[in-house]
Amino acid sequence: MLRSKSPELFKDLVSCIHGLVAILAILLIHVPAKFRSFTIEGSSHLIKQTEKGVDLLASLCHNYHTSEDRLKEMMGKSYKVIEVFLSRKVLSASELKTTNLDKIDTDGLMYFKDLVDDEFFPSNLGKLEKLCSTTGCEGELDLEMFLISNDYILSAENPYGGSANLGCSKRIFETLASPTKTIKNMLAAPSSPSSPANGGLIKIVQMTPVTSAMTTAKWLRDVISSLPDKPSSNLEQFLSSCDTDLRTNVIKRVSIILEAIFPTKSVDRGASIGLNCANAFDTPWAEARKMEASKLYYRVLEAICRAESQNNNKNNLTPLLSNERFHRCLIACSAELVLATHKTVIMMFPAVLESTGLTAFDLSKIIETFVRHEETLPRELKRHLNSLEEQLLESMSWEKGSSLYNSLVVARPSLAQEINCIGLLAEPMPSLDGIVAWQNIHSEGLTTAPSKRRPSADVNCDPQSPKRLCTESRNSLVERNLQTPPPKQSQTGLSSLKAKYHPLQATFASPTVSNPVSGNEKCAVVGVQIFFSKILKLAAIRIRNLCERLRHEELTVSVYNIFKQIVDQQTALFFNRHVDQIILCCLYGVAKVSQLPLTFKEIVNNYKREPQCKPEVFRSVFVGNTNRNGGLGSRHVDIIVFYNQVFVPTVKPLLVALMPSGTRPEDKKNTNSQLPGSPKPSPFSNLPDMSPKKVSSSHNVCVSPLRQTKMDVMLSPSSRSFYASIGESTQSFSEPV
Repeated sequence: MLRSKSPELFKDLVSCIHGLVAILAILLIHVPAKFRSFTIEGSSHLIKQTEKGVDLLASLCHNYHTSEDRLKEMMGKSYKVIEVFLSRKVLSASELKTTNLDKIDTDGLMYFKDLVDDEFFPSNLGKLEKLCSTTGCEGELDLEMFLISNDYILSAENPYGGSANLGCSKRIFETLASPTKTIKNMLAAPSSPSSPANGGLIKIVQMTPVTSAMTTAKWLRDVISSLPDKPSSNLEQFLSSCDTDLRTNVIKRVSIILEAIFPTKSVDRGASIGLNCANAFDTPWAEARKMEASKLYYRVLEAICRAESQNNNKNNLTPLLSNERFHRCLIACSAELVLATHKTVIMMFPAVLESTGLTAFDLSKIIETFVRHEETLPRELKRHLNSLEEQLLESMSWEKGSSLYNSLVVARPSLAQEINCIGLLAEPMPSLDGIVAWQNIHSEGLTTAPSKRRPSADVNCDPQSPKRLCTESRNSLVERNLQTPPPKQSQTGLSSLKAKYHPLQATFASPTVSNPVSGNEKCAVVGVQIFFSKILKLAAIRIRNLCERLRHEELTVSVYNIFKQIVDQQTALFFNRHVDQIILCCLYGVAKVSQLPLTFKEIVNNYKREPQCKPEVFRSVFVGNTNRNGGLGSRHVDIIVFYNQVFVPTVKPLLVALMPSGTRPEDKKNTNSQLPGSPKPSPFSNLPDMSPKKVSSSHNVCVSPLRQTKMDVMLSPSSRSFYASIGESTQSFSEPV
């Protein structure tokens, strides 16, 4: 009822939990005291006391990590909805004398005399059921399934679980009329039972999605919300110490970018960068999230400036603080953590990238830095950033329009032609003026001229920014990461790549700028190598896990080495593809070379059990662009077709190198050996002979030569062994083609 009558209150999971706790508080003071399995004074969960008795709201906030101010706001909305919808008169609890309110501090609490009385309960519940049936949306859960006990759901009278015409109101009332177990379970704090090993004194919190959300929300409320909503004096000193005073620019940028992420004003145009519509975010909710994100941004920016100043032994950080892309990445990361804390489904990743004009490769530069400089970050938010980094590494940075390709063009010029042919380069990052014009945001002191095209950013926000600065010799770092897969404990996170610390401005410098540390190579070269080292670390973990699932641990090193060589020598195989697609093909190719009876179906079935598995990884693999009806489109095939048509022709020399000496195709070539009775080879073997040849002296059998496109496939049994069988499938119960 509260959700349907006040939808603006429920934009995220944290708000919903506050609503549930508010309803719990109302139930605790309205359910008759004779049904309680606890006493107000003796409960270990109602621990907050005042002079007038137990402080109910403060106790619930302590148990569920909720904000008392937001809980009181939710309680006020609940009172109004109950009063209007159920036509019940609300009274001040402090003016009533009832056993339900004994030992409870009633200041600020309201009470409905006949809310759950036997006489009025069925009619009140009937109104709620009618509202539920008329306002339910397709795809939502049927709340009645949670209100009715299991023995009623699948009763003999209704074997299909229907509950519309079975006296639902009566059964629910009978259940709630004896609410001993229900109230006891609802009142229990979200923690596990006492540990016997510790004498029953220590409770271990169960990190369910709800407790995780409320714990991170408590961190945001206690640590971040208490900070000032503007740069601190220390941060202002860093900003004013630059070649030009950047304080105004930083404040204006935060306002513009966060308005793009959390829009509070409707626009006249149909399109927008983010979710810029009145129905997406109500103004109070969006303003609160903008405030939290800005405070977190200022806090981390100050920590970064302090570390950079100590590293450079100077306060002038102009190259870093004047870099537009650096600030946007930091703001986007702060906003993403705020969204992740509240767990809203209105705006999910990668919406922050679309709103700020960044690419996945851009955001990947700031994650490790953000975690390093925000020491109070809760574990669950660190895990969220780790999960985002995996998504960025495995596929998003390889998608069309990623700024990674702008760096690859500089770092590896041999790939430039293919990158340009497929059209993978990123567009210029939109300027702040472009975002303002596109969002129709009338910022103070900023003119919003209409524009059909987003203007490019200035020189400092070059779209071809590299991943981040290599912190030691490029070759030594890469060699160290390429030797062997990391041990099992390295699964804890990808952002733990250890290296010496160098000025952060090199991370966001243009790819064409010389490395400020060595000066002998471009920043793009170092950035690409660092990015690839993280790819290899991620791949090593996944290869090891998959080989263990298949019980072929002996293949781990060989598969990893093939993958490593593809990264170094055949980088184009990753373009527009998923890293796991290359891993699956490497594993199958090594298994074929090793003559193991391992099928693609077996590999895929075990891959499906991996947490990162997505069906499109093995069902839809990019193999190139095609012309369709005069337009350019992408062609996608399943993993086996990709393996046969693209992977094997490209990686065949690497697979051949894995074969033992004496079993390779070139080792078996012997021009003097021939079948008994077969014709002698032509003395002009270098000339193409396109005429049919007789292959037997005793049988009249002639064979025409194969087309050149088929020669590589049919060279020898060893060569044929690299390919997947025609009838092999990755899916169960599928017929051979």
